[in-house]
This record gives sequence, C-alpha cells and structure tokens, in this order.
Amino acid sequence: MDKNKWAAWRFLPQKPPWYLWLAVGALILGTIFISIGNINSSLQRQGAGSSNAEGSTQVGLAGQQTELMVTAREMEEQLQGILEQIAGAGRVAVRVSLKASPLKEYATNTRTSKHSVEEKEQSGATRITTDTSEDAQLVMARNGQIGSGEGPVVARETQPEVLGVVVVADGASDPLVRARFIEAVQTLWGLAPHQVQVLPMKAEGSRS
Repeated sequence: MDKNKWAAWRFLPQKPPWYLWLAVGALILGTIFISIGNINSSLQRQGAGSSNAEGSTQVGLAGQQTELMVTAREMEEQLQGILEQIAGAGRVAVRVSLKASPLKEYATNTRTSKHSVEEKEQSGATRITTDTSEDAQLVMARNGQIGSGEGPVVARETQPEVLGVVVVADGASDPLVRARFIEAVQTLWGLAPHQVQVLPMKAEGSRS
C-alpha cells in the first residue's frame, strides 16, 4: 500500500471509548425520565381539575336537594296541622313531593347615572353621546331574632311547585272525611284531583 494512503488512514476516527458510550446512554435515559415525569404531572393536574369541577357540581346539587327537602317538610307540617282540625280526622301523616323550590326576588336600591359628551364634527354638526350606568345594591334589614344579624329583604317570592300529596289518616275510611281532605288540599295549593291521594291509616297495634 502506498505510504501516502496509509498516512491518510491513520487520521480517520477510531472506535469511541466505552465511557463515551456510557455517557450518551445516561443522557438518553435522563431525557426519557424527564419526559415521563412531565406527562404524569400534566395528567395529575387534569385529574385534579376534573375532580374539583365534579365536586362543585355535586355540592350545588346537594344544596338544591336540601332546600327542596326543607321546604317540603315545612309544607307537610303546615298541611298536617290543618287536616288534623277536620272533624273525624284522627291521626294524620302527610308527605309532599316538590318539583321546584320557591324562587325569591330580593329588593334592591338602584342608582342610575348618565354621562353626556358633546362633540362637534368637521361639518359643523353637533353629536351628543350619552352613557348610562346602573348600580344595584341589596336592601338589608335586621332579622327579628336576636343576634341573627342582617339579611336581604325579599320583594317577591313564588310558590313552590308541588308534584303530589299523600295523606294517611284514621278518618280516611269515612268517605265524607276523605272528601274533605281532598278538597282542603286542592284549595290550599290549587292541585288537580289526581295529585292528591288520601289513604286510611292502619289501626294501632295492627300488624296487617
């Protein structure tokens, strides 16, 4: 072989040493681990955000259901007190099913302000621009109970929407008393006949 060719081959890159391969492998593994860690962190943040949203929705639904239950219980006590006054009623139990709780509209103090700007155009005409803004604040009043503080004043409140009423009473076995029960419930809440069910209560000590 020619000496000049042999001299050129001597300067070609030789096989890299083992520690260079080890450094390259460690760099690749480190990059992979960092990428996996970033992916896991992103998934955890997305999961936490979804959990918080679901939790807020569940809390809102639980609050609505609790309000419905409280309103239904108050209406049951009111109706039970009325039906017990009917002659021949005896013991009375009432259950009320609501579709929606009452809606409340609160009184507000509204302040309206207007700001007018007069501009003259190049043609000599005058243009007036008026901006109107409103600021509404709730009207607060002290509650009757001592230490209860202040609360918003209710300007208007709608009646709760009743799905149906079930009345169980001793006197329901008497057709006349039963008819009076149905008439009282219909008159009180404006319900249709099919929305009121009156049933006789079993006698005390009876197993059937």
